[in-house]
Amino acid sequence: MNDKNENENKTRSAGFFIGVAAVIVFLALSVAVWVEGPRRGWSREILIIGQLALACALLLAIVAVKFFECVLLKIAVLRASRWFARFDAGKRAESGERNDPDLSPGQINHAAALREVLRNRYGWRWGYRDRWLLVAGDTPLVRRLAPELADVGYIVLGNTVVLHANQTRDQLDTEWLDQIRRLRRRRPIDAIVAVTRNRSAANTAFDTDEVATRLARHARALRWAAPAYLLNVTDFGSEWLDPDEAIGLTWANTSMSGETIDASLRNLVGNLADAGVARLAADARDRYPAELSQHVSRLHEALSNLVRQASESGVWRHAVHGLMFAPLFKERDVMSPDSSIENGDDSLDNPQHRTIWQTVAAHSRKVQGRRIGFSLSTTTAWIMTTLIGCWLAGTLLSGFANRATIGSATDTVARLTGAQDPSLQTLTDLDRQIDTLEIHLRTGAPVTTRFGLNRDHALLDALWPHYADAANRILVGPIRQKLEARLHQLASLSDAEIASGGDAQVQAAYDTLKTYLMLARPQRAVAAFLTPQLVATSAPERPAGSQLSRGKWEDMRQHAITFLANHIGHEAGASRAALVISPDGALIASTRQTIIGVRGIQNSGEAIYQQIVDEATPKYPPLSLATLLGDAASQASVSSATSRGLFGTTATVPGVFTRAAWEERISKAIDEAGEQRDVASDWVLSDTKSANASPSTLKAELRQRYFDDYARAWGLFLNSLRWQPAPTLSATADQLTLLGDPQRSPLVALMNAIVYQAGTGANTQSLSDTLISKAQQLVGADEKDPSKQAKPQLAPLAAAFGPILRLTGSDLVAGAPSGGKGVTPPAPTGDLSLARYLERITAMRLKTSQIVSSPDPDAIARLAAQSVLQGKTSDIAASRDYASRVAASLGEQWSGFGALFRAPFDQSWQVIVQPAAASLNEIWRTAILADWNKTFGGRYPFADSDNDASLPEMARFMRPDSGVIAQFVTSQLAGVVERHGDRWVAAQGADSGALTIDPAFLNGLNKLTRTSTVLFPSGDARVRYELRAEPTPGITDMRFVLSGRELHYFNQKQEWTPFEWPGQSLENLSHIEWQTEQGGLRTALDAQGRFGLVRLLERAKVTQQDNARYLLTWTPDTSQGIPLRVQLRSEAGAGPLDVLQLRHFALPARVFVTAAANAGARASASGPPPLPMSAIEAAKHAAVPLPPGLPGRSRLPDETMWAAPEKVSGRDTDLKPTRAPMQTTTAVSTTQTTPRPAISPAATTSALSDSPASPFGHALALLGDAFVF
Repeated sequence: MNDKNENENKTRSAGFFIGVAAVIVFLALSVAVWVEGPRRGWSREILIIGQLALACALLLAIVAVKFFECVLLKIAVLRASRWFARFDAGKRAESGERNDPDLSPGQINHAAALREVLRNRYGWRWGYRDRWLLVAGDTPLVRRLAPELADVGYIVLGNTVVLHANQTRDQLDTEWLDQIRRLRRRRPIDAIVAVTRNRSAANTAFDTDEVATRLARHARALRWAAPAYLLNVTDFGSEWLDPDEAIGLTWANTSMSGETIDASLRNLVGNLADAGVARLAADARDRYPAELSQHVSRLHEALSNLVRQASESGVWRHAVHGLMFAPLFKERDVMSPDSSIENGDDSLDNPQHRTIWQTVAAHSRKVQGRRIGFSLSTTTAWIMTTLIGCWLAGTLLSGFANRATIGSATDTVARLTGAQDPSLQTLTDLDRQIDTLEIHLRTGAPVTTRFGLNRDHALLDALWPHYADAANRILVGPIRQKLEARLHQLASLSDAEIASGGDAQVQAAYDTLKTYLMLARPQRAVAAFLTPQLVATSAPERPAGSQLSRGKWEDMRQHAITFLANHIGHEAGASRAALVISPDGALIASTRQTIIGVRGIQNSGEAIYQQIVDEATPKYPPLSLATLLGDAASQASVSSATSRGLFGTTATVPGVFTRAAWEERISKAIDEAGEQRDVASDWVLSDTKSANASPSTLKAELRQRYFDDYARAWGLFLNSLRWQPAPTLSATADQLTLLGDPQRSPLVALMNAIVYQAGTGANTQSLSDTLISKAQQLVGADEKDPSKQAKPQLAPLAAAFGPILRLTGSDLVAGAPSGGKGVTPPAPTGDLSLARYLERITAMRLKTSQIVSSPDPDAIARLAAQSVLQGKTSDIAASRDYASRVAASLGEQWSGFGALFRAPFDQSWQVIVQPAAASLNEIWRTAILADWNKTFGGRYPFADSDNDASLPEMARFMRPDSGVIAQFVTSQLAGVVERHGDRWVAAQGADSGALTIDPAFLNGLNKLTRTSTVLFPSGDARVRYELRAEPTPGITDMRFVLSGRELHYFNQKQEWTPFEWPGQSLENLSHIEWQTEQGGLRTALDAQGRFGLVRLLERAKVTQQDNARYLLTWTPDTSQGIPLRVQLRSEAGAGPLDVLQLRHFALPARVFVTAAANAGARASASGPPPLPMSAIEAAKHAAVPLPPGLPGRSRLPDETMWAAPEKVSGRDTDLKPTRAPMQTTTAVSTTQTTPRPAISPAATTSALSDSPASPFGHALALLGDAFVF
């Protein structure tokens, strides 16, 4: 019962009553604002702002009250807990003192004892009831000044607490100072008294630096700079007889000038002198005032400097507010403080200078200290004050800004009721305001319009009805009239009239109908399509009397239409629904019928696919080769690969045909299109949705179309890759090193990227799906009917990328049925794989590196090339064959990409073959050509000379089988040149194509071969032939002497006479004798030496009669014009006539056309750039032939072609050179440079040598016009 009465009588807290009072004040002020606001002309917004401000103030007041209530409650709890702790500690301390009477005072916790003393005095408000003074000085001085203070560390004298931290020179009891700071955190001490003593032996009376340093150390330890007072202690004066009094100066100013301090000290000296005289008169032992007057007078200047320098010290700046004087106790009078200090008073046996401390404490109330270092409370207070100020300023600024926005919107709506011209301008202004409000809602309002006063959302909702009404009146109405007029005109036209305008007119009609329907069905509106269509209507038109220019009117109209198109399709309530027009159903139906009659309803599957691709294209940029290789390297977690220096392409893959595009957008778009099932109809041309095509069918068609285009795009990209050739063998080795490195190879990165991209659309199976499929395969393994077996699902791109995936061993193609009974497995790929290909690359790289590092790279390259060309087993040939098989395995679809696999090996073969060709050319020049020129230089028949060539030497070089040249060709050029009968031709093998044989070399080699076959049939020179004289009118006798044998004819029966060249006769004389009817015996055409027959044949005119016979004609006497004719036939070919092919023959200087020679030829060409092959082929069929020097053209003047000899009668039967294809005859004079034509075995030429000294020399010189070289 008593407990119940106590709860009923329990008083409520002060916070409750303060909160009730705050609520009452708030209600009173709110009522006053609502009542007095309208009378003072305040708007509704201002009233709302005022109410909000009052509500905020109420909340802040309640929060503050609760905060202080919580603080007070916390203080009470701490106070109770500490009281119990002190009580327990006191009990333990009393028990300890009783048990251990020898406990020293230094071992007692002085901070706890001081706190206990003050709590016993003042209770929980003990912290700042007394003034706390800190005495700073050396401990010996403080001990003589206040003995108990030096021993205990503190004394309580009335309402003053005097503290001291032991200090001897540089040693300071910072622990005690830290405890003091913790006792009073906000203001540890109220003043600090620095004890100083004058020095008699030093130059200066006081050590000001030591005083300043001591003050600075205490301030740092306490983190508080308290007002400082200087206490000058003296050794004179009997404290036991003098009354307790305070003598000195105090001032409240922060700084005092030297003159003021000097004047105050002089006044103090006078006052002390007067008091000293008076007190000496009363008591002769009371001498302290008088002695202190002398002391101050003597140290007047030193004391003034002490105060000034202590205030302005470079060590630490202190506000010195007083200078006090006190005598020191004598050493024998200092007693140990045995008495308790619990009572807080000092007795006569325990002097403490009470008056001095209380004087300083009283004066410290007039001055303030300052905190040193960082203060959390001060910083927090400033931050909170700043935040509150900023919030108040922001609230005021936000109120004005929102008021201005609302006022501007109100004025704009009010102006919309004007004429047409200003209404469009005002509507544009309203558009901008609404656009600004929408931007604020999307991205956030500016800071200056927030602070709880932003009304953008409400303002936007309020403006929409006005905008809808104005837009319908100013924009939608005129635009609707324009569109309906167009539709009426379209409906009145026939199908033929519409179709006559082409697709453009039909599309324009369709777009007009679509625009009209979008205005009627905002959910179908597309701003990108609607904006240009509405702008094209030219509505609303500019009024005739408008003050706006046409350009400004058009700009405002386009801006208003753009805003309308962007907002007509928004989800809206009743306000935005007002923008929808009421369509004319009959007009729409007639227009649809007209458009359908012209072009019909097209299947929209293609349109859907194109729309999906078009929407995704801007979001995925084209994928270049560099980007592809970088992405592949990041996916493989390896260093980035680059194809620079190996292969490249300028083509790109459209970004829409990538795996990222499929997984992120395309697949979802196809699924959504399939679910809509709006396939066979167009909403513009029909209101009903056709469901003829199922969603699965549409999805399958769209997916198949996408993957077909996907494979086609990647095919174009990969087939455009081209290998970048390297000019040298070392550069090729570097290329192969990079290409064959599995970690850095761009080809590996490219193949990884292709495998990743080829996995687009593949279904990823979970572990459970995999286990189920395995179980189904095991259960159905014995099924013999292939149609009933479960067929694995292939990736959509597995078939297109199959050849590439097989090279990489990807499991995307592993889904093909294999291993099951009754199922045909896929064709094996053998050993073709990317890993094996890289091994071949490495083998080729080692081979090229070996060649590069050898002492003679050209020789090693030549041996390697010869080994390949001769068909021997070689890593080069095997690697090239493997690359060709890899390229062939990719098929025709990836032929361009397959060429990339062959290119490194082809280039390696090229750079190996080129040094080999140069080496073979050098061997040919040094071993064959030099010896040939040395042996046959300046000798007949190779030159115009009387010196004949050696037939044995010719046999040594020209024997068909064992000659030097034949041995060189068979040993060094095996695999490059092949012998087909008597002709040498370039080999047609795959490896020999890298070498370009000089055509002049083959021509010369074939000429020597044909000649050697006739001239050296059995190894030695021996040519058998027969001659038969032909009867000639006017000639009665003819005699031919050739190599010791003769043909004598005197018009008897014709017979064949056998001859042999060079014959066995020692006389190598050849000449002709004849006798005419009018003259005697004549002789001419004499020729000496073993080549005399050849010289004689050279002067004859040769006409081929059939395959075995040739007619030789000489006309030694041109004045009579009687020819000498003889028939010649031989066992093989043309017999000695074939030797004429060696006239002026020069052995070719090279075997192969090297790259340097080709480059030199190209550099020396001075003509225009080459024509494309298509132009050359077209020019071949033109009426005017191509100029000389171009492919497929007439030959150059020095390229003589020889026509076959013709059997004709008369003197016009000479064999003359003809130029193909114009067949023009040209005589060659003896002064021209002798050409070197290729002479066929069926053709014979003759040329003039030095004319012999004979009567017929002048006539024989004329025969040069009829002979061709």
